[in-house]
Amino acid sequence: MQKIIIAPKKGKQGIGAGVWNLGAGRDPFGGPTREEIPVLDRIPLLADAGITYIEAHDVEISARDAPRAKELMKRHGLKMGMYTPSFFADPIFKDGAMTSNDSQVRKHALHNALNAVDVTVALGAEIMVFWNGREGFDFVLAKNGQDSFRRMVEGFNAVGHYALGKYGRKSPRFAIEPKPNEPRANMYLSNVGEVLYLISRLDKAVQPLFGVNPETAHSRMAGLDYLWDVELCLEAGKLFHIHLNSQDTTRYDQDLPFGYVEPLKDLALCVALQDAKWEGILAFDVKAPRTDRQEDIADILHTSAANLQRLWAKAARVDRKKVAGFRATQRYTALAGYLAKCLY
Repeated sequence: MQKIIIAPKKGKQGIGAGVWNLGAGRDPFGGPTREEIPVLDRIPLLADAGITYIEAHDVEISARDAPRAKELMKRHGLKMGMYTPSFFADPIFKDGAMTSNDSQVRKHALHNALNAVDVTVALGAEIMVFWNGREGFDFVLAKNGQDSFRRMVEGFNAVGHYALGKYGRKSPRFAIEPKPNEPRANMYLSNVGEVLYLISRLDKAVQPLFGVNPETAHSRMAGLDYLWDVELCLEAGKLFHIHLNSQDTTRYDQDLPFGYVEPLKDLALCVALQDAKWEGILAFDVKAPRTDRQEDIADILHTSAANLQRLWAKAARVDRKKVAGFRATQRYTALAGYLAKCLY
């Protein structure tokens, strides 16, 4: 299949997706419903789905696997869009990584993070993402919140200085991904505002390396508006990466196809990204549901990409002068009607 292109778009026009998007259908209440596909065997499947930029955790593509992964990516015309350390799967991180009350766990987390920086560079990715995973608490006073925050500042400072010292201008950039809850009841860095505040507390030398990776579902799980989260990142100059999907209100993290639940808001998102001339990768964090058969496992990517292409094209045809006119006259209901017309 030919690569899916989002055009006209500034910067990177190919689509991104994670190897975890093509999982075996596990959920917290049941085991796999499909055969587990070895991670490296998912690389050609992503290429066949029209993906250009792949994403992976360190437990999916390790330092040892990196040479083979690079060979496969080259063969299938793929690039590494993003790499991320897993601070949530290993039992050692049961109570967090950088914020663990155990200093040895924090030391291990930093070691994993620095190793992930090296693998990110080796794989050719420009972005490394930190998801807040288990950085949080389930019981009040189980952690000292101020100490936990200072530990995150210390940890991210160490990562930034390591990358600058070793790679200089060739250092990857780091995008922190907020999420309000799940798997912890309460997560540190639960929203975009908290992440931006954390960045403001980092050493001046490393602040330019750090930005945000907002995800549609994570914003909506908290009852927040994803478009505003993205606009806030844009205004701060900190929209380093983006994860697109859908979320059916404030439920568990669903990772539904992009464009499915709230297409009108997704249309507005495309308008905002176009107007900002954002150059980053439009990447999906979706999950093939338990009910899909093995032969249909890539449907989640096909549907998301088709919706994105349609919405991006419709957004390009939105008359910005009309939008400005509705704003100037405060005819917001009429603006809503105009956007609905553009969508439908």
